[in-house]
Amino acid sequence: MATLDEIDTMRDNRDIDGLIRALEDEDEFVRSQAALSLGTIADPKAREPLDRMRKKDPSSSAREAAGTAYKWVVGRLQEVEATRESGTPPTR
Repeated sequence: MATLDEIDTMRDNRDIDGLIRALEDEDEFVRSQAALSLGTIADPKAREPLDRMRKKDPSSSAREAAGTAYKWVVGRLQEVEATRESGTPPTR
């Protein structure tokens, strides 16, 4: 079981794999924070696990957090794709 401090450390270190594993934590608050952290980082690897979590997590608040994070990831990926097509560097 991860702690919220560990989730913060994983986010700061951009530990995508660790945050994805934390989406399966028994604590719904840890799962929610891991999801939001993945959304903040917006790594493409997080898209599928967040999509699964937003549909299947037993906690409505964790599903909501995953849904929000999923939107952030998808939005960022769309932004990157649009800038590739236009030749303009993405903003961050």
